[in-house]
Amino acid sequence: MLPFFTRRWFLLVVLAGAAAVCLWPENLRWTRWVNPAAAGALGIFLSAWTLETRTLVGTLTRPGPALGAVVISYGLLPPLAWASGGILGHDDLHIGLILIASVPCTLASAVIWTRLAGGNEATALLVTLLTNLTSWLFTAAWLVAATGAGGAGEHGTRIMGTLLVVLVVPFGLGQSLRANASLVRVAARHKPLFGVIARVLTVLIMLKAAVEVRDRLASGRTAVGAGQLLGMAALCVAVHLAAFSTGLWGARGLRLTRPNQIAVALSGSQKTLPVALILFDAYFRAYPLAVVPLAFFHLGQLVVDTFLAEWFAARTARVPVPPTGEDLVAEVVL
Repeated sequence: MLPFFTRRWFLLVVLAGAAAVCLWPENLRWTRWVNPAAAGALGIFLSAWTLETRTLVGTLTRPGPALGAVVISYGLLPPLAWASGGILGHDDLHIGLILIASVPCTLASAVIWTRLAGGNEATALLVTLLTNLTSWLFTAAWLVAATGAGGAGEHGTRIMGTLLVVLVVPFGLGQSLRANASLVRVAARHKPLFGVIARVLTVLIMLKAAVEVRDRLASGRTAVGAGQLLGMAALCVAVHLAAFSTGLWGARGLRLTRPNQIAVALSGSQKTLPVALILFDAYFRAYPLAVVPLAFFHLGQLVVDTFLAEWFAARTARVPVPPTGEDLVAEVVL
Protein backbone atom coordinates (compact mmCIF):
# COMPACT_ATOMS: atom_id res chain seq x y z
CA MET A 1 0.00 0.00 0.00
CA LEU A 2 2.81 2.44 0.86
CA PRO A 3 4.49 2.14 -2.60
CA PHE A 4 1.09 2.89 -4.19
CA PHE A 5 0.76 6.17 -2.27
CA THR A 6 4.44 6.97 -2.78
CA ARG A 7 4.14 6.73 -6.57
CA ARG A 8 0.79 8.47 -6.92
CA TRP A 9 0.66 10.93 -4.04
CA PHE A 10 0.42 13.99 -6.28
CA LEU A 11 -2.33 12.48 -8.44
CA LEU A 12 -4.24 11.47 -5.31
CA VAL A 13 -3.96 15.01 -3.94
CA VAL A 14 -5.27 16.40 -7.22
CA LEU A 15 -8.23 13.99 -7.24
CA ALA A 16 -8.97 14.74 -3.59
CA GLY A 17 -8.96 18.45 -4.41
CA ALA A 18 -11.37 17.90 -7.30
CA ALA A 19 -13.69 15.97 -4.99
CA ALA A 20 -13.52 18.78 -2.42
CA VAL A 21 -14.51 21.29 -5.08
CA CYS A 22 -17.59 19.22 -5.93
CA LEU A 23 -18.62 18.55 -2.32
CA TRP A 24 -17.54 21.64 -0.36
CA PRO A 25 -17.03 24.49 -2.85
CA GLU A 26 -17.77 27.18 -0.26
CA ASN A 27 -14.70 26.13 1.69
CA LEU A 28 -12.50 26.83 -1.32
CA ARG A 29 -13.65 30.35 -2.18
CA TRP A 30 -10.29 31.68 -1.00
CA THR A 31 -8.73 30.31 -4.21
CA ARG A 32 -10.10 33.36 -6.05
CA TRP A 33 -7.15 35.26 -4.55
CA VAL A 34 -4.64 32.91 -6.19
CA ASN A 35 -2.78 34.76 -8.95
CA PRO A 36 -1.80 32.34 -11.77
CA ALA A 37 0.70 34.80 -13.23
CA ALA A 38 2.58 35.24 -9.95
CA ALA A 39 2.43 31.53 -9.14
CA GLY A 40 3.59 30.55 -12.61
CA ALA A 41 6.47 33.02 -12.64
CA LEU A 42 7.63 31.85 -9.21
CA GLY A 43 7.56 28.21 -10.31
CA ILE A 44 9.62 28.95 -13.42
CA PHE A 45 12.09 30.97 -11.34
CA LEU A 46 12.58 28.14 -8.84
CA SER A 47 12.93 25.63 -11.67
CA ALA A 48 15.61 27.71 -13.38
CA TRP A 49 17.49 28.38 -10.13
CA THR A 50 17.75 24.67 -9.26
CA LEU A 51 18.53 23.56 -12.84
CA GLU A 52 22.22 22.89 -13.38
CA THR A 53 23.43 24.87 -16.36
CA ARG A 54 25.68 22.00 -17.47
CA THR A 55 22.61 19.73 -17.58
CA LEU A 56 20.88 22.22 -19.84
CA VAL A 57 23.91 22.53 -22.10
CA GLY A 58 24.27 18.74 -22.23
CA THR A 59 20.73 18.24 -23.51
CA LEU A 60 21.33 20.84 -26.21
CA THR A 61 24.11 18.79 -27.80
CA ARG A 62 21.55 16.27 -29.14
CA PRO A 63 18.34 18.24 -29.60
CA GLY A 64 16.73 16.15 -32.38
CA PRO A 65 14.15 14.23 -30.28
CA ALA A 66 13.25 17.34 -28.31
CA LEU A 67 12.73 19.38 -31.45
CA GLY A 68 10.41 16.67 -32.76
CA ALA A 69 8.33 16.93 -29.59
CA VAL A 70 8.21 20.72 -29.94
CA VAL A 71 6.84 20.30 -33.47
CA ILE A 72 4.07 18.09 -32.09
CA SER A 73 3.34 20.49 -29.23
CA TYR A 74 3.08 23.60 -31.38
CA GLY A 75 2.59 22.17 -34.88
CA LEU A 76 0.00 19.42 -34.29
CA LEU A 77 -1.96 20.09 -31.09
CA PRO A 78 -3.27 23.62 -31.82
CA PRO A 79 -4.63 22.87 -35.31
CA LEU A 80 -6.04 19.56 -34.04
CA ALA A 81 -7.88 21.41 -31.27
CA TRP A 82 -9.12 24.00 -33.74
CA ALA A 83 -10.39 21.34 -36.16
CA SER A 84 -12.05 19.08 -33.59
CA GLY A 85 -13.35 21.52 -30.96
CA GLY A 86 -16.15 22.83 -33.17
CA ILE A 87 -18.00 19.51 -33.17
CA LEU A 88 -19.40 20.26 -29.71
CA GLY A 89 -21.25 23.31 -30.95
CA HIS A 90 -20.19 25.62 -28.11
CA ASP A 91 -17.90 28.59 -28.73
CA ASP A 92 -16.58 28.79 -25.17
CA LEU A 93 -15.52 25.14 -25.11
CA HIS A 94 -13.95 25.47 -28.55
CA ILE A 95 -11.95 28.54 -27.50
CA GLY A 96 -10.83 26.83 -24.30
CA LEU A 97 -9.62 23.73 -26.13
CA ILE A 98 -7.58 25.85 -28.55
CA LEU A 99 -6.14 27.81 -25.62
CA ILE A 100 -4.94 24.77 -23.65
CA ALA A 101 -3.57 23.17 -26.83
CA SER A 102 -1.52 26.28 -27.63
CA VAL A 103 0.36 26.68 -24.33
CA PRO A 104 3.76 25.09 -23.56
CA CYS A 105 4.57 21.74 -21.97
CA THR A 106 4.36 21.27 -18.21
CA LEU A 107 7.55 20.29 -16.37
CA ALA A 108 5.95 18.27 -13.58
CA SER A 109 4.19 15.73 -15.75
CA ALA A 110 6.71 15.61 -18.57
CA VAL A 111 9.81 14.94 -16.48
CA ILE A 112 8.34 12.80 -13.69
CA TRP A 113 6.08 10.69 -15.90
CA THR A 114 8.94 10.19 -18.38
CA ARG A 115 11.04 8.92 -15.49
CA LEU A 116 8.28 6.56 -14.36
CA ALA A 117 7.99 5.17 -17.88
CA GLY A 118 11.73 4.57 -18.24
CA GLY A 119 12.18 7.38 -20.76
CA ASN A 120 14.89 9.96 -21.32
CA GLU A 121 14.37 12.67 -18.71
CA ALA A 122 16.89 14.99 -20.35
CA THR A 123 14.86 15.05 -23.56
CA ALA A 124 11.65 15.78 -21.64
CA LEU A 125 13.42 18.56 -19.75
CA LEU A 126 14.67 20.16 -22.96
CA VAL A 127 11.16 20.04 -24.45
CA THR A 128 9.71 21.88 -21.47
CA LEU A 129 12.43 24.52 -21.69
CA LEU A 130 12.08 25.02 -25.44
CA THR A 131 8.29 25.22 -25.38
CA ASN A 132 8.25 27.60 -22.43
CA LEU A 133 10.99 29.87 -23.78
CA THR A 134 9.33 30.10 -27.23
CA SER A 135 5.75 30.31 -25.96
CA TRP A 136 5.78 34.11 -26.27
CA LEU A 137 5.93 33.60 -30.05
CA PHE A 138 4.14 30.35 -30.87
CA THR A 139 1.33 30.49 -28.31
CA ALA A 140 0.55 34.09 -29.19
CA ALA A 141 0.60 33.30 -32.91
CA TRP A 142 -1.80 30.37 -32.58
CA LEU A 143 -4.23 32.28 -30.38
CA VAL A 144 -4.34 35.17 -32.81
CA ALA A 145 -4.72 32.86 -35.82
CA ALA A 146 -7.06 30.19 -34.46
CA THR A 147 -9.43 31.71 -31.93
CA GLY A 148 -10.64 34.77 -33.74
CA ALA A 149 -11.37 36.20 -30.28
CA GLY A 150 -11.31 39.95 -29.91
CA GLY A 151 -8.81 39.76 -27.06
CA ALA A 152 -6.38 37.75 -29.13
CA GLY A 153 -6.86 39.58 -32.40
CA GLU A 154 -6.53 43.06 -30.94
CA HIS A 155 -3.90 42.34 -28.32
CA GLY A 156 -1.56 39.78 -29.88
CA THR A 157 1.46 41.87 -28.96
CA ARG A 158 0.25 42.09 -25.37
CA ILE A 159 -0.10 38.29 -25.23
CA MET A 160 3.51 37.96 -26.38
CA GLY A 161 4.58 40.46 -23.73
CA THR A 162 2.66 38.62 -21.01
CA LEU A 163 4.34 35.33 -21.87
CA LEU A 164 7.77 36.94 -22.00
CA VAL A 165 7.29 38.36 -18.51
CA VAL A 166 5.83 35.18 -17.01
CA LEU A 167 8.09 32.60 -18.67
CA VAL A 168 11.30 33.99 -20.16
CA VAL A 169 12.18 36.66 -17.59
CA PRO A 170 11.84 34.37 -14.51
CA PHE A 171 13.89 31.68 -16.25
CA GLY A 172 16.65 34.15 -17.07
CA LEU A 173 16.68 35.49 -13.52
CA GLY A 174 16.84 31.99 -12.04
CA GLN A 175 19.74 30.94 -14.25
CA SER A 176 21.57 34.21 -13.59
CA LEU A 177 21.65 33.40 -9.86
CA ARG A 178 23.75 30.34 -10.69
CA ALA A 179 26.64 32.61 -11.59
CA ASN A 180 27.18 33.00 -7.85
CA ALA A 181 28.65 29.92 -6.12
CA SER A 182 26.95 30.70 -2.80
CA LEU A 183 23.53 30.93 -4.43
CA VAL A 184 24.17 27.66 -6.26
CA ARG A 185 24.76 25.98 -2.89
CA VAL A 186 21.57 27.53 -1.52
CA ALA A 187 19.60 26.14 -4.47
CA ALA A 188 21.10 22.68 -4.02
CA ARG A 189 20.51 22.67 -0.26
CA HIS A 190 16.88 23.75 -0.51
CA LYS A 191 15.87 21.99 -3.72
CA PRO A 192 13.40 19.64 -1.95
CA LEU A 193 11.80 22.63 -0.22
CA PHE A 194 11.54 24.52 -3.50
CA GLY A 195 9.92 21.42 -4.99
CA VAL A 196 7.31 21.36 -2.23
CA ILE A 197 6.58 25.06 -2.76
CA ALA A 198 6.16 24.53 -6.49
CA ARG A 199 3.84 21.56 -5.93
CA VAL A 200 1.69 23.61 -3.59
CA LEU A 201 1.49 26.37 -6.20
CA THR A 202 0.36 23.85 -8.81
CA VAL A 203 -2.36 22.45 -6.57
CA LEU A 204 -3.57 25.96 -5.76
CA ILE A 205 -3.82 26.83 -9.44
CA MET A 206 -5.69 23.61 -10.21
CA LEU A 207 -8.12 24.26 -7.35
CA LYS A 208 -8.70 27.78 -8.64
CA ALA A 209 -9.52 26.40 -12.10
CA ALA A 210 -11.83 23.73 -10.68
CA VAL A 211 -13.73 26.25 -8.52
CA GLU A 212 -14.17 28.53 -11.53
CA VAL A 213 -15.51 25.63 -13.59
CA ARG A 214 -18.03 24.71 -10.90
CA ASP A 215 -19.15 28.30 -10.41
CA ARG A 216 -19.73 28.84 -14.10
CA LEU A 217 -21.65 25.60 -14.51
CA ALA A 218 -23.76 26.31 -11.41
CA SER A 219 -24.60 29.88 -12.43
CA GLY A 220 -26.45 28.79 -15.53
CA ARG A 221 -25.55 32.05 -17.27
CA THR A 222 -24.07 30.13 -20.16
CA ALA A 223 -26.05 27.13 -21.35
CA VAL A 224 -24.15 23.90 -21.66
CA GLY A 225 -25.54 20.38 -21.52
CA ALA A 226 -24.25 17.34 -19.70
CA GLY A 227 -23.63 15.71 -23.06
CA GLN A 228 -21.43 18.61 -24.15
CA LEU A 229 -19.43 18.41 -20.93
CA LEU A 230 -18.90 14.66 -21.29
CA GLY A 231 -18.01 15.19 -24.93
CA MET A 232 -15.54 17.89 -23.95
CA ALA A 233 -13.87 15.61 -21.41
CA ALA A 234 -13.62 12.81 -23.98
CA LEU A 235 -12.34 15.20 -26.65
CA CYS A 236 -9.61 16.52 -24.34
CA VAL A 237 -8.38 12.98 -23.72
CA ALA A 238 -8.66 12.11 -27.42
CA VAL A 239 -6.62 15.15 -28.52
CA HIS A 240 -3.97 14.36 -25.93
CA LEU A 241 -3.79 10.70 -26.98
CA ALA A 242 -3.61 11.67 -30.67
CA ALA A 243 -0.55 13.80 -29.97
CA PHE A 244 0.91 11.09 -27.74
CA SER A 245 0.49 8.44 -30.44
CA THR A 246 1.94 10.70 -33.12
CA GLY A 247 5.00 11.32 -30.99
CA LEU A 248 5.47 7.66 -30.13
CA TRP A 249 5.05 6.23 -33.62
CA GLY A 250 6.86 9.11 -35.27
CA ALA A 251 9.86 8.58 -33.00
CA ARG A 252 9.75 4.85 -33.75
CA GLY A 253 9.65 5.60 -37.47
CA LEU A 254 12.75 7.72 -37.08
CA ARG A 255 14.39 4.84 -35.20
CA LEU A 256 14.98 6.82 -32.02
CA THR A 257 15.88 4.89 -28.91
CA ARG A 258 13.03 3.62 -26.75
CA PRO A 259 13.75 6.13 -23.94
CA ASN A 260 13.58 8.97 -26.45
CA GLN A 261 10.37 7.58 -27.96
CA ILE A 262 8.74 7.74 -24.54
CA ALA A 263 10.05 11.24 -23.85
CA VAL A 264 8.84 12.60 -27.19
CA ALA A 265 5.38 11.04 -26.75
CA LEU A 266 4.86 12.34 -23.22
CA SER A 267 6.42 15.79 -23.42
CA GLY A 268 5.04 16.52 -26.88
CA SER A 269 1.45 15.86 -25.79
CA GLN A 270 1.29 17.48 -22.35
CA LYS A 271 0.25 21.06 -21.63
CA THR A 272 0.58 23.39 -18.66
CA LEU A 273 -2.45 24.71 -16.79
CA PRO A 274 -0.94 27.83 -15.12
CA VAL A 275 -0.03 29.54 -18.40
CA ALA A 276 -3.45 28.73 -19.85
CA LEU A 277 -5.15 30.28 -16.81
CA ILE A 278 -2.98 33.39 -17.05
CA LEU A 279 -4.07 33.92 -20.65
CA PHE A 280 -7.71 33.09 -19.86
CA ASP A 281 -7.79 35.66 -17.05
CA ALA A 282 -6.15 38.32 -19.19
CA TYR A 283 -7.78 37.89 -22.60
CA PHE A 284 -10.64 35.37 -22.69
CA ARG A 285 -13.01 36.35 -19.87
CA ALA A 286 -15.65 37.02 -22.51
CA TYR A 287 -15.84 33.22 -22.92
CA PRO A 288 -16.61 32.16 -19.33
CA LEU A 289 -16.81 28.42 -19.97
CA ALA A 290 -13.50 28.39 -21.82
CA VAL A 291 -11.98 27.49 -18.45
CA VAL A 292 -13.69 24.05 -18.59
CA PRO A 293 -11.36 22.50 -21.22
CA LEU A 294 -8.35 23.88 -19.35
CA ALA A 295 -9.22 21.89 -16.23
CA PHE A 296 -10.44 18.83 -18.15
CA PHE A 297 -7.33 18.58 -20.33
CA HIS A 298 -4.90 18.95 -17.45
CA LEU A 299 -6.67 16.47 -15.19
CA GLY A 300 -7.11 14.04 -18.08
CA GLN A 301 -3.42 14.03 -18.99
CA LEU A 302 -2.42 13.40 -15.38
CA VAL A 303 -4.72 10.39 -15.06
CA VAL A 304 -4.14 8.87 -18.50
CA ASP A 305 -0.38 9.32 -18.51
CA THR A 306 -0.06 7.75 -15.07
CA PHE A 307 -1.34 4.48 -16.48
CA LEU A 308 0.57 4.85 -19.76
CA ALA A 309 3.81 5.41 -17.86
CA GLU A 310 3.23 2.30 -15.75
CA TRP A 311 2.43 0.29 -18.88
CA PHE A 312 5.68 1.37 -20.52
CA ALA A 313 7.61 0.64 -17.34
CA ALA A 314 6.17 -2.88 -17.19
CA ARG A 315 7.32 -3.57 -20.75
CA THR A 316 10.91 -2.52 -20.27
CA ALA A 317 13.60 -5.17 -19.86
CA ARG A 318 14.52 -3.87 -16.44
CA VAL A 319 12.15 -3.03 -13.62
CA PRO A 320 12.59 0.66 -12.77
CA VAL A 321 12.92 1.67 -9.15
CA PRO A 322 9.81 3.62 -8.13
CA PRO A 323 10.68 7.19 -7.15
CA THR A 324 10.28 8.03 -3.51
CA GLY A 325 8.21 10.88 -2.19
CA GLU A 326 11.44 12.84 -1.67
CA ASP A 327 12.38 12.28 -5.30
CA LEU A 328 9.06 13.64 -6.46
CA VAL A 329 8.90 16.74 -4.30
CA ALA A 330 12.44 17.57 -5.38
CA GLU A 331 11.12 18.19 -8.90
CA VAL A 332 10.13 21.78 -9.58
CA VAL A 333 6.97 22.09 -11.62
CA LEU A 334 5.38 24.35 -14.25
